Order: sequence, then C-alpha cells, then structure tokens
Amino acid sequence: MKDQARVVVIGGGIAGCSALYHLTREGWSDVMLIERDELTSGTTWHSAAQVTNFGMNQTMIGLKSHSIALYKELRDDPDYPVGYNYADGGIRLANTPEQMDGYRHFTSVAAGMGVGFEVIDAAECARRHPLISADNLLGGLWDPHDGHIDPAQLCQALARRARLAGAEVNRHTPVTGLTQQADHTWTVHTEKGDVRAEIVVNAGGYRCNEIGAMMGISHPVASMEHQYFLTEDIPAITEASHRMPLLRCPISDYYCRQEKGGLLLGFYEQDCRTWGLDGIDPHFSNALCP
Repeated sequence: MKDQARVVVIGGGIAGCSALYHLTREGWSDVMLIERDELTSGTTWHSAAQVTNFGMNQTMIGLKSHSIALYKELRDDPDYPVGYNYADGGIRLANTPEQMDGYRHFTSVAAGMGVGFEVIDAAECARRHPLISADNLLGGLWDPHDGHIDPAQLCQALARRARLAGAEVNRHTPVTGLTQQADHTWTVHTEKGDVRAEIVVNAGGYRCNEIGAMMGISHPVASMEHQYFLTEDIPAITEASHRMPLLRCPISDYYCRQEKGGLLLGFYEQDCRTWGLDGIDPHFSNALCP
C-alpha cells in the first residue's frame, strides 16, 4: 500500500467506487480507495439496484442519464461485462388527478433534457404490465429507460477501470483514525499503515458517522431498516415474451421489479425504525438484519 495519495476515498460501496472511477476520468490518477472488508460488503451488495431516468429536476435527470449511458458502456465491455437489464421500462402509478398533473409536469421537465417520458392511462398501464389491476388507477408515468443492474458487478467494474487508470484499491484495510495536519492535509491511519492525503472522501455508507467522528464531525445521516422480499417463479412472468416493467407505487408505497422468474418487491416504509445509532458491530459485513 502506498503511503501517500492526492485523494483517499474511504468506503468501497457504490458511492466510493463511483467517486474513485470519476476522479480518474477527470485525470486524477494519484487516488486511492480504502475498504475495511470486501467491496460492496456494506449495503450495496443487497441493493435492489433499480436504475431510473426519472428525476424531479433537470439536474437529477442529467445525473441519471449519465449513469445510464455509463452502465450501458459497462454492460457492453467485452473484457468485463456487467449484468444490466436496460429498458425493461417502468411505470409510476397514480390514482389522483394531482399525481397525473405532476407526471405531466415531470414529462415536460425531462423533455427539456432530451429524455422522453410518457403519461399513460390505466388501461395502457395494465397492457404494459399484465400483473397489475387497473382498479382504483388513473394512469401512470412511463419511463422507457428504466431497468436494474447487478450492484456488485457494477462496483467491481468501476474499481477495475479506476485501477487501469492508475488508482489503487485496498481491501481488508480498516481505517482506525484521521489526523488533520497544520497544512490542512490528512493522515489516514489504517491497520496496514498510514497514508498522507490532500483530500479525504467519506463514502462510508452506514458507517459514515464512524468516519465523521474521526474528523470531529457529526453527519445528519441515519440508517433506516428496510425490507424487500423475493417471490418464487410466477407463470405469467416465466411464460411472457418480454421482461416485466418496473413498478413504483405512491398509492400503496411499494416498488417492484422482475427478479429471474419472479418478483422483487419492497416497501417505502413510513415511520421507519432507525438502525445503528448506538453503534454498529465492527464484524457486521455482508450481512442482513435478523
């Protein structure tokens, strides 16, 4: 492991791997990622990993369009292809006129960024997704670019490209402390030695406040418990000639996408339970809550 880098990124999930990759794309090759365990071993590995182009403002739409273009490029990389189901399509459901008006507005915002959404009625929603009922439904917003990606493969691909551009990735290297020097640079203390850095990026995910505490900072971030479940194979899916579009439902607060021959379904929980505020077991890695 080097003892000096211009930038040290702490955390090897999607945020850390993406930050490292994009730094190298900007010509910063003297950069390093430090991960306490394996890449993606926090929450990234079990992410639902939905990739939408939808955004409530043009900045978010632009960022998501960039991600989709990058993921398509990674999917088509013959040396390290990433599993990416692009353009399954997705529907955001609505059962009130106000929701439908909102979708018309977002369609107009997206059009200004060259992104084509479509507002469709209830019958068309049911036609495009044969598993849903049109009862109590007015319509929805169709995103033709919607899909999902393998999150672990994505992080490995980003880290690989960053390495090829000169970055260094250190796994199984817990950070034990951070010391800011008089010249405002940092010493990153790890179990494998110290690294001097001009800039430290905190990409620690649910451990971001452990890293923040090393800097004397408390971040306004709290982890929340979340649940999703996987179904067994569903004949209407296995026998279909196309993949099912993704669903996002503000009516019943859930999201749903195809997973192999069944569905992955998760809930947008209200009044969520916080998790880890009193500390996180240092051995909690590649794990789920009981």
